[in-house]
Amino acid sequence: MRFSRTLLPTLAFLLWASGVQAATYCVSNVNDLLQKIATFSTLPDGSTLVVKLVKGNYSIGNGFGDVVRDSGSRAVGFQLLGGYSPGCTSRKVDPANTVLDGLSLPGGGLLLWLLGDADVRIEGITFQHFVASNPYRSVLEIDGIGSSATYAVQYCRLLGNTGSQLVRMAGAQMSFANNLVAGNTLSGAVPAALYAQFSYEADSMLSASNNTIADNAGGAGVRVDTWGWSSVRTSEIANNVLWGNGGKDLDLSKFDTSASSVLVSANVVGTSSGPALPSGNLVTNPKFSNAGQGDYTLASGSPAINSGTPIQLYGFPAHDLSGGTRIVGSLIDRGAYESTIDNSTTAVVTTTSDNGSNTSPTPGSLRAAIKAANAATGPFRIQFDVSAGCPTLLSLSAPMLDVSGDVTIDGTTQTGWTANTDYGRFDSTVCLYLNGLGSTPWALHVPSGAPTNARLVVRGLGFAGFSDAAIKLEGGRNHRIWGSQFGSVPLTLPNRNAIRVTGASGGAFIGGYDDPGAVNLVAGSSDAGIFLDNTSGGSTVANAVIGMQPDGIGDGGNAMGIFAFNSPNNVVQYSYVGNSTSNGIVLSGAASSGNVLQYNRIGFAVGGQAVPNAGAGVLVNFAAKNNTIGAPLGADWGSNLIVGSGGPGVWISPSGGAGNRVLDNTFFGNAGLDIDLAAAGPSANQASNPSSGPNGLQNYPVLTSATRDAATKTETVAGTLTSAPNTTYRLDFHYAIGDCSTLPGGRGGAYRTLERTYVTTGALGSVPFTATVAFSWDGLPIGAISATATDPAGNTSEIGNCVAEILSDHLFQDGFE
Repeated sequence: MRFSRTLLPTLAFLLWASGVQAATYCVSNVNDLLQKIATFSTLPDGSTLVVKLVKGNYSIGNGFGDVVRDSGSRAVGFQLLGGYSPGCTSRKVDPANTVLDGLSLPGGGLLLWLLGDADVRIEGITFQHFVASNPYRSVLEIDGIGSSATYAVQYCRLLGNTGSQLVRMAGAQMSFANNLVAGNTLSGAVPAALYAQFSYEADSMLSASNNTIADNAGGAGVRVDTWGWSSVRTSEIANNVLWGNGGKDLDLSKFDTSASSVLVSANVVGTSSGPALPSGNLVTNPKFSNAGQGDYTLASGSPAINSGTPIQLYGFPAHDLSGGTRIVGSLIDRGAYESTIDNSTTAVVTTTSDNGSNTSPTPGSLRAAIKAANAATGPFRIQFDVSAGCPTLLSLSAPMLDVSGDVTIDGTTQTGWTANTDYGRFDSTVCLYLNGLGSTPWALHVPSGAPTNARLVVRGLGFAGFSDAAIKLEGGRNHRIWGSQFGSVPLTLPNRNAIRVTGASGGAFIGGYDDPGAVNLVAGSSDAGIFLDNTSGGSTVANAVIGMQPDGIGDGGNAMGIFAFNSPNNVVQYSYVGNSTSNGIVLSGAASSGNVLQYNRIGFAVGGQAVPNAGAGVLVNFAAKNNTIGAPLGADWGSNLIVGSGGPGVWISPSGGAGNRVLDNTFFGNAGLDIDLAAAGPSANQASNPSSGPNGLQNYPVLTSATRDAATKTETVAGTLTSAPNTTYRLDFHYAIGDCSTLPGGRGGAYRTLERTYVTTGALGSVPFTATVAFSWDGLPIGAISATATDPAGNTSEIGNCVAEILSDHLFQDGFE
C-alpha cells in the first residue's frame, strides 16, 4: 500500500497532537492523596491526573477543601480509581475495599469544575459521612463545559452523607452506572441523590443504568434538568432500582422531551413525575435482602432478578457493584447487584466431537446442546467443560442446527479462558474455536422464520473457515455478540463474513461500551468482516478491532471492514478499522440512511501505527443518504480519525445519495481528497447549486486568505461561498500540516477542524465572508487552511481550495516600521 503524503515519519507527531498525557500516582494515605490532587492546578493543558488508591480506609474529613478547578483555558482530565493492591500492581473494583470517610465534618466533599473537553472518571470508591459545605453544594460534584467531555461515576457507593445533592453532574456526556446510593440525607436547594443538569450548548445526555438509589431522606432519587437546552444525543435511564427516597424516586418534570429524547426502560420505580413510565418499568417493591442493615442486594423472589432489558443503548457494565459476574441468567438484574439466581436451563458441552447429525447428535456436543435449547420453553444457556485443553478446535462436519429460542452460548465458562483487557487489541485467551473447514456455511444461524423472541447471545468463542458467515442472524432480535474472535486462527481458512445481520432480524449489539472484555476481533474475512443488510437496521458495533491481528497492529485485513447495504440507523463507534483490501467502511443502497459513524479510528492502530485501508476510509454509494460521519449537523463532537487511505478519506461516490454529513473529522495521509464528492479527485463548484449528484454536489467555500494570530490564538479566514440563494450554511475551517503543494488535487486537508461558523447567502446565492475562529494548538506549525460547507439538509461539500497560512505581524499593525 502506498501513501500520497509522507505518512510514516509523521505518525509520532499525529499521536503527540491528538494524544493525552497522564500524570499517574499510586497513593496509600490521606496526605499523599490530598497532595496529588493539589497538583491538578499545575498540569498542562490536555493532560490527565490519574490517582490510583490502594485499598483501605481514608479519613478525609473536610480535607478536600475548596473546589478543584481548571484555570484560564486549560482542559485537564481527572481520574480517581479505587481498589489497588500495594504498589498498584493489581486491582479489584469493589467500593467496599476503598473507603473515603468525611468523618461527618462540615465542608466535606469533592467538587470538580472543569473546562474544555476534559474527561472525569470516579470508580470503585465508597464515599461516606461527608457533609456538604452549604445548601447549594454536593458531596460529589462534576461541573464543566466541552461538547465531547465524558463524566463517569461508576461502581461507587455513597452512604450516610449529607448534602443538597449527593452527586451533581453538569456536562455533555454524563454516565452514572452500577452505583449504590443509600441511607443519605438530602437538604437545601433542589435535593436529589443524583442531579444531572444539561450543560450550555453541549448536546448533553445522561446515561444512568444499573444503579440502586434507595432510602435517601429529604429529596428525589434521580432528577434530570435540561435547563432549556436541546440535545441531539439520547439519554437513557435503564435497569435501575429507585425506591423509598424522600422525594420522587424518578423526577423528570424538568426534562423537556420536546427538545431532547430519553429512554426510560426496565427500572423499578416507587414514585415518579414527568412523562408516564413506559411499559416494562415496574412499580413494585424490589425486595432487598436487608435494607435496614444496609444490604441492598436482591432477595430471592425479587421482581428485579432476571428481568432487565436485553439491550442497553450505552452497553452493560463489565461486572456488578461487588465485582461479580454481571449477567447471571437470561437477562441482567435491575439495580447495582446481580443475583446468583439463574433462570436458564443449562447444558454443558463436554466434547469437541461432532457427527454432523441433527437428529441424533453426539452426546455432549455443541450440536446436542443447541438441539436441547431449541426444545426448551424458556431461556437456555450453553456452557463448556471440554477436556481437550485450551485452545482447541471444534470442527463442524455439517451445517449446525438453526437457533430458534433464547439461547446464550458462553465460551468464557471453559477452563483457561481469560478476558480481553484493553481496547484496540485482543489479548483474550479464547479456548474454543469453531472451524467450518471452508465448506460449512455458518457456525451459528438464526433463520428468518425464527420467532421474534428468538435471541442469540455469543460470548468468548472463536470462529474460522465458514463459507457464508460465521454467525448469521436472519430472524429474532436483540442479539448480542461480545468478547469473541473471528479469523486470525492458525491453520484454518478465512470466514467469508464474520457476522452478518440480515433479513428480518432486529438489531444486534456487537461489542460494548466501558468494558474491554466485550471487544470483538474481526480479521481475515474474504468479504466484509461485518455485513449489515437487515431491512430494520438498528445494530450497534462498538469497540471492535477490525482488520488487525490480536496485537491490534498486524495485518488481518478483511476485504471490507464493515458493509451496510440497505440497512438504516446502525451505529458504529469507537472501533478500529484497518488493513482492508478495499474500503474500510461502506454505506450502500437507498435504504442505508440514518447510519452514524463516530469516534472510530480508520487506518490507525491503537499504538499509533499505520494500518491503512487500500480504498476509501469510508465509501458512500448507490444512493445511501442522510448518514452522519463525525458530528451531527449542529454539533462539533463525534470525530473519526481517518488515516492513510489508498483513496479518499470519505468518498461520496457518483452514485451516492444526499444529506450525508461529514463533519469535524480528523484526516491525515489519505491518497485522495480527505472529503470527495462524485468522481474520484477534485470536482469543480457548480454554476447552479444544489445540482444533480451526490450531496447535491454542494459547492465548497473558495478561500482567499488565512491569517493566524498567535497572540490571540485565532485564525482569520476570508473567502466567498456561492450556492443556493437566501440559505444559511455551516462552514467548517480545516488546518493541514505542510504547504498546499503537498496536498492532493490542489485542495486542502482536514488534519484539524478549527471551528464552525454560519453564513447566509443573498438573493444571488453568494456571500463573501471574513471569519475569525479559535486556533488553540500552539505546537502546530504554519500550514494550510481550507473549508467545507454544509447546507441545512446535511449535504457536506468536498474539501475546498487550499490557502497558505500567514502569521499576523503585530509590530507593523501597531505602526512600527
